[in-house]
Amino acid sequence: MSVVIILTVSTLIKHGMFMDAMLYTSVSHNLSRGIGSFWFPYFDEYNIIQLTSFHEQPPLVFGIQSLFFRLLGDSMYVERFYTFFTMCMSMWLIAMLWREINKDNDKLRPYAWLAILIWITIPVCFWSYSNNMHENTMGLFTLSSVLFSYKALQSQKEHLFYYVLAGIFVCLAALSKGFPGLFPITVPFLHWLFVREKSFPKIILYSFILVGVLLIIGIALYLYPDSKESLSIYLFKRAFQRINSVHSVSNRFFILWRLLSELVPAFILTALVFIIAKWKGIQTGFSAQKKQAFFFLAIGLSGSLPLMLTMVQNGFYFVCSLPFFGIGFAMLLAPVIQSLMSRVKVMYHVRFLSAGVLLLASSLVFTYFQKDKYSRDKELLHDVDLISKVVPANTRMHCTHSAYQYWELNCYLVRTYDISVSDIELETKEQPFFVTEIEVPNPDPHHFEDMKLPLLKYRLYKRKG
Repeated sequence: MSVVIILTVSTLIKHGMFMDAMLYTSVSHNLSRGIGSFWFPYFDEYNIIQLTSFHEQPPLVFGIQSLFFRLLGDSMYVERFYTFFTMCMSMWLIAMLWREINKDNDKLRPYAWLAILIWITIPVCFWSYSNNMHENTMGLFTLSSVLFSYKALQSQKEHLFYYVLAGIFVCLAALSKGFPGLFPITVPFLHWLFVREKSFPKIILYSFILVGVLLIIGIALYLYPDSKESLSIYLFKRAFQRINSVHSVSNRFFILWRLLSELVPAFILTALVFIIAKWKGIQTGFSAQKKQAFFFLAIGLSGSLPLMLTMVQNGFYFVCSLPFFGIGFAMLLAPVIQSLMSRVKVMYHVRFLSAGVLLLASSLVFTYFQKDKYSRDKELLHDVDLISKVVPANTRMHCTHSAYQYWELNCYLVRTYDISVSDIELETKEQPFFVTEIEVPNPDPHHFEDMKLPLLKYRLYKRKG
């Protein structure tokens, strides 16, 4: 828990957040106040590419997070608490899945902490949980789907209802962030491939149930006019259009290289543990655990490698696959670590416990002193706070084209102060305020006067009269 607090909570408590996270937070916050609707959420008047509603992602996460704003208010710590909540729920689900894997192994069952430790120390993982990313919520649904599929696959009875639940959670994952949430449908086939405890015809049946649940829910959403229109806009005007026309990488193998680089801490830990085991003369041939380990590593790959199909790639896109890498590596390491720990004298166990308590206390103290500090955008947030003291809420300001393209400015203003900016080329109304970069001179001295605010990145002008 100390590692989790240091890597995530110490950042969450600070001011500043990644632009995409602030964008999604603003939409959820608006929805909580009745601005927009579930199927047609709202960022500001222009949203993205001048759509009448916001469709960068499917709407489920906006709807869930808006409930937290309704219950907890408008503080900046609401979205941070929500992110922390998704992280805690993910840890609980990883522990539940670990206990299910090792329900017949009393020695390994207590080592869920190892899977969680490997998972949270993956850099892009703790970065995602330091920001309000959609992957944090989608991961709850993908983990739940895999958990129910695994329970059914390991059971001697035919728990078909588990597959129905697994299919529902896959659908919820897809309604959180689209296609990346579909990878749990591969679980039955991967289990047959690596574990071989069910016959192939049964695996076909289980896969058919998963896909059938998706189709039934998809047809139901298609028959409902609002969901049909909303998801059609997302698919055809945003997702497919972006895949076809926008390239964020120059090489399809970018995501593979990024995945391998993110797993370096796990590789290092694995190598270190096995070197120590060899030095201590501990056997590392655990065939039963290896089957399970490779099965979960394969699930992780199924949630990350398909991203190579498009040229729109980013490291945080595969965050939902990382719990399964954590479980897979932990399955390889847990028997070795358990053997090593069994050789440690009782007095050293007490020392380890004392060191853990001291580390936890230190992490809490360290986190407390991060309050009121900045994780990013310190100068921008300084300017936004000063602008809000002059510009009333629910105001739209003119801005230069380059300022309009800098989404962080718009996101912080919308989320915190209900102020938005628009490119003057897009705006025809005579708005009372105008924002430019600090190096840009007064665009029209006859009609605008400099407000003389001590801004660091921008200048604020007000229309005369």
